[in-house]
Order: sequence, then C-alpha cells, then structure tokens
Amino acid sequence: MLSLVALVLAPGLAQDAVLQVPFAYSQDDLGNQEAAMTYFETRYYNNENRWSLGQKDLADAVAMARLAFQEQSLALGAAQVLYLYAWFTRAGDIMRDNIVLSAQLFEISINYAGCSRDLPTEYWLQLGCDIRFGQPAILYAWLQETEPSGSAVTSIYRERATQLLEYLKMVPRFADAGKTWTSPWDMNFNQLRYPDIPAKPIWNASKVPLAVFLEENYGTFRSELEGIINAVDVEDGYEAMRRADVSVESLSTPGGWDAIRIVRYGNWNEAFCSFAPKTCALLKTRKELVNCPYVNTNYYKLFPGAHLKPHFGNAPRLTAHLAVIAPEPLRSGISVGPAQSLWIEGKSMVIDDTYPHSVSHWGQHPRYVLATWFCHPCDENHDSGQVCAESL
Repeated sequence: MLSLVALVLAPGLAQDAVLQVPFAYSQDDLGNQEAAMTYFETRYYNNENRWSLGQKDLADAVAMARLAFQEQSLALGAAQVLYLYAWFTRAGDIMRDNIVLSAQLFEISINYAGCSRDLPTEYWLQLGCDIRFGQPAILYAWLQETEPSGSAVTSIYRERATQLLEYLKMVPRFADAGKTWTSPWDMNFNQLRYPDIPAKPIWNASKVPLAVFLEENYGTFRSELEGIINAVDVEDGYEAMRRADVSVESLSTPGGWDAIRIVRYGNWNEAFCSFAPKTCALLKTRKELVNCPYVNTNYYKLFPGAHLKPHFGNAPRLTAHLAVIAPEPLRSGISVGPAQSLWIEGKSMVIDDTYPHSVSHWGQHPRYVLATWFCHPCDENHDSGQVCAESL
C-alpha cells in the first residue's frame, strides 16, 4: 500500500480535547461514510442554509475530521463531508484548510481500507479505492496550483499529487490508460472503457452529430427558454420550475448554480415540456438521448461570481453543452482535465466529464447552458445512432 507522507496540519489540530461525532459510528468506514453523508446532507440542502452548512454544523464537520486522525474509520466519511459540504462558506469564500484536511483524510482512508494494487479489481471497486485515490490526487493538484507564490507547502502538495497518481498507475485497473497520464488532471474513466481511442477532454463539436443538431436548433431553444424566463405569471417562470423539481448538487458556491430538469434517466419533465414543447420534441428525436439509459438533460443557470469545485463524472458518457444565453463570451468558462474552454452563445461544446472539471463565471449576467449527457459514440451497448470513428 501507499505510505503516507506527513503534511502540515491545520492549526490547533493536535490540541483539540474531546471531539464529538453527531451520529453513531462503527469500524466500518463505508458505513460511516453513508451515515456522515446522511447526517450532513439534510443540514446542507435546505432553504434556511441555501446549500451551505450553518456555523454549528460546520464546526461539527471539522471536529469529526479532526477526530478521524485517531478514529480512522471516520476518515472516508469526514473527507467526503468536507469536500462536498465544507468547501465554500455561505458567502462563497473557499475554506482551504478544509480542503487540505479532506485530502489528508482521503489518504488515511486508503490505508484503513487496504487499497493495495494487488487487490482483485472487483474488490478494489467494492472498497471505493478509485475515489480514495482519485479525490486526494485532484485536491492536492488544485491546492498546488492555487497556493500563493512562494508558499512552503506548494512542493508538498505537488509531491503528494504525483505520488498518488504514480501509485494508481501501477494498479492493474489503470495500467493501460495510465501510461498517458502525467498529472492528476489527465485521469478519466472513459479511457478505462475505451483504451484504444484517443482520450480527449474536449471533443471537436463539429464532428459530433448531437452537438451540430443543438447548434442548428439554437433559435428554437432560446426562444422557448426566454419565454420561461420572461413569463408574466411567475408560476410559469424559471424559478417556479426550478423549485418544483429541485436538483441537489453540492458543487458550487451557495446560490451560485441551479438547474431545471428536462429529462433524467428516461423520465421527462412534463411541466417543462408543456412550456417548451418544441425543445422537448426536438430532443426526443435524438437516439443518443432516448436510447441512452443514463441520459440527463438540464438547463443550468450559472450566476455571476459563481464557481464549481473540481469533480468527476461517471463513465461511459460524454456531455454536450449549448450556450443558449451567454451574453459575455469571455466571462464564463470550464476547465476539463488539462484543457480550458469558454461558452460562446449559440455554439456547442462537447466535453468528456469523466475528467476532473471545474467552472467559473467572472461576468455580470447569468449564463444559461443546455447541457446533456449522452451515450459515448464508441459505446456499442446502446443503439445511439453514432459511429465511433466519425467522432474521433
């Protein structure tokens, strides 16, 4: 197993006295993770907190994290809680100490679970070892890149990210794909399924039929979206639709990002379709969507000043984005693995979101994107009407 290198802990970590955990826990760290997520989720997702933890709950999360250095069965759960629910303050500031703690605790959980490269793949996945390695690798990479110039810990973050990645590349599950990975930003899960095609964080949208189709129908999508946004009756408007079918995500600054579901795993939002019938009718013509069991199509609204933390998507899939309303073309963008791109109104973007990716909006006006996951062009398990070679 990977041997841990000590990092500088958050100030006062070792001096804390009796630390309490607000739920029952055991020596089963996967069970503890589930209990921790269940407990803190309800304290994060509510109208009072607006997708953030209140002061007491935030203190409880940090206390649990500190205790987890001794009670290591709590490490995985505490790492996930800090990453998901304690990255941003309610005001939108980044809590770097919590990100450092999260990365350290993910590492502790590696050894606690026994995630050795010698484990059979099925057991490796059962233990959640992909997450235990992948998450701290991208957290350390992010910390290194965002650390102030001249900081003494920059080299430590770089070393930890590199060591985690290099160990992961020796695990049989990653042996082939990992040959091309030179940084944590190169990690992606589609490459494990399609090792014989080039891995690309951002695809050429002009060669992806769905992306071309979205651009061709941009005018229809925009007209119907504007009708919802500008509805005279507020109950027919965007905010009413969002409240009626809340999509809970813990990725952005509080209140910085929301969504209206159009279709999710084959279930169409009939309320949306009644106000945007042409949009739904057009999307229902696409095999990449209707024949794809994991399709998820939404309108995402990103508010000015919002950020989404680095995160992974699930394979096998790609994501197509159509910037429907993006009046400031140079003010909102996405990082996908080692690549970056900006949303341009009326243009499609195709990304492999199984790479770590993050989003920022530096403008003054909200940005609306029609985003849809769709079957990977090289996925032969579903009749998606695509040809793998044409998309490369």
